[in-house]
Amino acid sequence: MLSWEFEAIDGQGSRVKGRIRALSEAEALAMVIAKQLSPLQVKQLKPDAGIFNSISAADLEQLTTELSLLLRNGVQLDRALDMMSQANPNPVAAEMLGAMTEQVRGGNPLHTAFAQFPRYFNTLYCEMVRIGEESGQLAVTLERLGHNQKFQNDLKGKVNQAMIYPAFIFAVCLVALFAIFNFIVPSMEGLFANMKDIPAYTAFLLDSSAWMRQNQLTLLIFVAGLILLIMTSWRKPWFQSLLSSVLRRTPLIKNGLLLSERIRFISAMQLMLQSGLPLAQALGFSVAIANDNKIQGQLKRVRDEVSQGKMLSDSLAATDILEPVMLSLVKVGEEGGNLDVVFGEMSERARWRFEQWAMKLTSMLEPLLIIVMGGLVGSVVVTMLLSIVSTSDVPF
Repeated sequence: MLSWEFEAIDGQGSRVKGRIRALSEAEALAMVIAKQLSPLQVKQLKPDAGIFNSISAADLEQLTTELSLLLRNGVQLDRALDMMSQANPNPVAAEMLGAMTEQVRGGNPLHTAFAQFPRYFNTLYCEMVRIGEESGQLAVTLERLGHNQKFQNDLKGKVNQAMIYPAFIFAVCLVALFAIFNFIVPSMEGLFANMKDIPAYTAFLLDSSAWMRQNQLTLLIFVAGLILLIMTSWRKPWFQSLLSSVLRRTPLIKNGLLLSERIRFISAMQLMLQSGLPLAQALGFSVAIANDNKIQGQLKRVRDEVSQGKMLSDSLAATDILEPVMLSLVKVGEEGGNLDVVFGEMSERARWRFEQWAMKLTSMLEPLLIIVMGGLVGSVVVTMLLSIVSTSDVPF
C-alpha cells in the first residue's frame, strides 16, 4: 500500500491534515470522506530515505520510548503503530511505521516487522523485541531498549561535543590559508617581477600560490567527492573495518575506541541479561554489537569458551575488553548469580571513564591544534614578511 497525505475540512469548518495508507488516490479520497471530512487535496507521500533525509538515532530513541508508553497505557499494538505513523513529522519514519502497522495487522510479530528495516534496527534490537513478545513484557523491554538507545546517543553526543572546537580551529585555518594563497600572495607578485634573484622561500611561496589557484577547482571536487564517499559508505562493513583499523593505530584515539567498545559490550550485556537471555546467547549477540574486528574475534572466542562450560570471568581475562577491577566484579556476579546487576554497575563506571577520556582528549587537542594550525598560518605570514623585506636593503 501507498502512503497519502491529505488536507480536508471537518464539520466545524476547520482545516485538518493527516496521513492514510491506500492503494490508489481514489481509495484515499474515499477513506477521507469516510472520516466525515471534506477533502481539499490528497497527495502521495514519497519519502526519499537518502543521505539527507533519514531517521536519526534520536528519532529511533523517541520511537521506541513512545511505543513503550502507548503499550503501557493499554493501547493495542497495531493502533499504537498507526497513531505514531500519523503523528510523526519525519516522512521516512511515518512510512516505516505505516509498513509496520500493515505487517502487524497481517498477523506478523513485531520483531519481524522491525527486522524488515535492518538499517535502523540491528539484530540485538529485534531479538530483544522477540523476547519481550514471548514473555508478555513487550512494553518493559521497549522501555529498556529506549534507555539503552539514550545511553548510546549521549555517548555519541559527548564525542561530537569534544570534537567541535578542534574542528572549528581546523576550519578557520583552512579558510585563512585559502585567503592568503588566493588573494594576498597574488597581490605581492608585482613586487618580485623585476627581481633577478628571488629567495628560495619566496619562490616556494609564489609557486604554491600559483599551483593552488590553478588546481583549486580540482581540490574542491576531490574534497567534496571524499566527503560524499564517506557519507554514503559510513554504514557499510568495509568502511567500518577500515576506519576501526586506522583509529586503532592512532595514539590519541585508540584508548577512546577501546572504551567505547567496552561501553557498548557492557550495556548490551546488561540489557540482554535483564531480559532473561541465557549468557551464551547474550554473548553471541554481543559479537554483532562490536565495531572493532579485533574485539569481535575476542568475543567470539569468549562465546565459544562459555558455551563449553568455562567461566565468563576466566574467558574475559584473556581479552582486552574489561579492566581487572571489572573482571573481579564479573567473577563476584557469577558466584552470586546477579550478573545483570554487576553489568549495570560496570556500565556506570565505564561511562565515567569515557567522560574522563573525552575531557582529557579535548584538553590535549585544543592547544595541539592551535600550535599546529598557528604554525602553518604563521609560517606563511613570516615567509611573506621576509619576502617583502628581501625587496629592499633594510637591515635587521
